Amino acid sequence: MAASLPPDLRVLCRKLTSIPPTQLPHALPSLINHVLHCKEPLSAPQERKVKDSSAEGAQLVHKLKASITTHLNGRSREARFTAIGLIKAVVDVGGWEVLQGCKPWVGGLLSIVEKSDPAASKELAVVTLTRIYMLVQPYQTLVREIATPTIPAFITTCLKLIKANSGESLQTPLSVVETICDAFSALIPLYPTTFRPSSSKIKAAIRSFLVPTLSDDVVVPQSLQRASRRLVISLHHVAAKSGGSDEWAKLVDLLLKDLHSTADQVLRAIEESWEGSNGYSRSQVELDGEPHGGGASAEVLPSWTGINAGADRLIGLFHYLSDCLRYPTKAPVTIPTSALVDAASRVLLIARLSPKSQSWDQALPTVAAIGREEREELWAAMPDIHIAALHLLQTLFQRLEQNTVALAPEVLDHLVRVFKSGINLPSVRMTGYAILKEILILSGPTLSKSSVESLDPLLGACCRDLQQDAGHLKESEKPTASTTDPKKNSIAANVDLFLQPQASAVVAATPLDPEHKAAASALLAIIPSCLPQRYLKPSVRGLVDQTAIVTSNRDAMLASVLNPYKDQRGRVYPSILPHLTQQFPDDQGLEILRTNLRAGAQSLAEGEPPLEELPVAGEEEDEEEVRDEEMKDDNTEEESATRKTGDLFKPSTLPTPQLEKNLPIQSNPFAPSDKVKSTAADKDRNARAGSPPKRKHEGSDPAPPKRQVLEKSSPDRVLAAPVPTAPTAEEEDDDDDDDESVHLNMELDEDDEEDDDE
Repeated sequence: MAASLPPDLRVLCRKLTSIPPTQLPHALPSLINHVLHCKEPLSAPQERKVKDSSAEGAQLVHKLKASITTHLNGRSREARFTAIGLIKAVVDVGGWEVLQGCKPWVGGLLSIVEKSDPAASKELAVVTLTRIYMLVQPYQTLVREIATPTIPAFITTCLKLIKANSGESLQTPLSVVETICDAFSALIPLYPTTFRPSSSKIKAAIRSFLVPTLSDDVVVPQSLQRASRRLVISLHHVAAKSGGSDEWAKLVDLLLKDLHSTADQVLRAIEESWEGSNGYSRSQVELDGEPHGGGASAEVLPSWTGINAGADRLIGLFHYLSDCLRYPTKAPVTIPTSALVDAASRVLLIARLSPKSQSWDQALPTVAAIGREEREELWAAMPDIHIAALHLLQTLFQRLEQNTVALAPEVLDHLVRVFKSGINLPSVRMTGYAILKEILILSGPTLSKSSVESLDPLLGACCRDLQQDAGHLKESEKPTASTTDPKKNSIAANVDLFLQPQASAVVAATPLDPEHKAAASALLAIIPSCLPQRYLKPSVRGLVDQTAIVTSNRDAMLASVLNPYKDQRGRVYPSILPHLTQQFPDDQGLEILRTNLRAGAQSLAEGEPPLEELPVAGEEEDEEEVRDEEMKDDNTEEESATRKTGDLFKPSTLPTPQLEKNLPIQSNPFAPSDKVKSTAADKDRNARAGSPPKRKHEGSDPAPPKRQVLEKSSPDRVLAAPVPTAPTAEEEDDDDDDDESVHLNMELDEDDEEDDDE
């Protein structure tokens, strides 16, 4: 039975011929929806089409392709735009069956990119061509027929769009330039040999988009900066043979040199304490004129002038290095970890240790030859430079993961220093939370006590931000000016403040940005699990638990329950499980806790004494005040009590079953004699009487200090003695063996008696 064709195929063919060309763009979404429903007839082999539905299916598919080709080569811009969108949809749905006949479409798309069509049509044509080249790459025959002959023309046409003529501004919209950069980045790893002749032209064309500054004429968006940097980084794929790793290393080395040369100009107002290493060092710069850098050569970045432009270049270079670590490479590469950390350390060392009590000029040694205006512009740009350097370290931790554990202490020192310097800026706090989370996940349990204690400002600020966002933190009351001061009577006051009664004052929430709140919440959730709790202060842990409760942070509350806090004396702090149960009664994780958590089952850390062994305040002093006479009386009473109740503490023995009367009693030749037993018992009794246990006198405090006692396991139960049973017939048959053993015992006894006589 022939399979029925979907009605969408007939509807699609009818609409393409009946709708006026000017109205086709409005109908494009519905047309694409029909194409998606026609996957089976478009992707089916040609033989199956003829067999299943005679010639109708093949005719409709052929009619659809012909209509698309007609609109693609037509005069109407609207029809060409619609044809481009339909080609993209048909190629995605049809697969190889459509790709083998799409060579005419590729030529038409290239002509649209070259023509004076609208920017939207050109951008969509670039996307469609890129998709076709990516889909034909697994098929070598289609690559030779379609990709290899047309990709060079595609590269040349796109370079004309993104390259501005000398002395003229760029006519192509920046969104189209970004799309072309993304298209090249996707195709270069697939066709490296085809892009190799054009690599230098590509670098020159996008040179002005990599690290823009205020000195440039065009404002480049962040998305275009990242797309252009990704394109330059991917050009190492076009290197011959195994030279991709070397090209990538050369790019990183060039960026590091450019970064340090830019820092020499931007930071010339400061006497830096940083000392160069790894082949990079400071150079002497001229103090006359404004800071400047860059050049007109195609191998270097564009020139810049001024402290603000230099700060933009420095920030952009840090982002450039981060992108080098973020995107994949052709082959394994050697990452210069020490050089990257050293470059970030150069700017992270420039910070204020106590920003509330000192200014930048007071915190850092400055060069007297530099004017105050340049220094103030530098102080204003330092927080953004710090954030860019921290992002580089964050990317390094994300890329290398466990291999960066050794870098954690040094990076934490820089993070704490910069965080204190810019704690008043939300962007600095948000960046600090994100980087601290990455570090704690990788190396949090290995941190030392000093490192954990240094994190108190970050942990406190994280809790404060979340509580302010939830509206649970009251602002500190500002001192009101005295009304009796005659000098301040002329100052205008806000009358509305006096109209609001103090009793009705409500704590207003200070909402955070979504990214800021997400970073703080993520950090709060890992503090109980990724930090050594024995190094945390009780006040910090209490603040973390309080913040988790008032902000309803489920992950943080769950981590707190699973990681209870114990102080140095082993006392376990109360769990917040009741709050978790109240706020999330239907949570599946809570059900697991209810099933597995048991009271008193908290395990102590390795080497930590239990509560019973901890000293109790005042107990030793009371014991020393016991009088000698009372101790003697107590010892006498205790000795007599021990004699009476000593048998109660002896291990119980099983009763000996009654043996038959006709069997001889067997004696143990290896058992000690009664004389030896009595001597050992007397020695043991005298030793216990000579060192009696200490006890308090009767006049001691009736309310001794309380101590926590863990639940002790119940004493082992003694099994009941087995009931003797009558011997069976088999046992009576074995009497001969018993007789032999009796004779052996008798012989041993006789030998012992002979030894005693001698």
